[in-house]
Amino acid sequence: MNLKLLKEEEIPHSGWGAGNGSVITEEYECPCGKGIVTYEKDDIPGFRSKSLYCNCEECRKKYTFSRGTATE
Repeated sequence: MNLKLLKEEEIPHSGWGAGNGSVITEEYECPCGKGIVTYEKDDIPGFRSKSLYCNCEECRKKYTFSRGTATE
């Protein structure tokens, strides 16, 4: 299922000598509507890590999350 996007932010970053990039943060409403699913991505050359976290314990147990989606 697609999650409802609540907030998104992209902050430019000069990088660490490897070139410019950005830090992307997106917040979605969790499937039950009681929590937030946060997606963060460091889109900076050489530092392309990402994380995904749901602060709702009920939905964390029930769903697998991807960027903007949840699957039972």
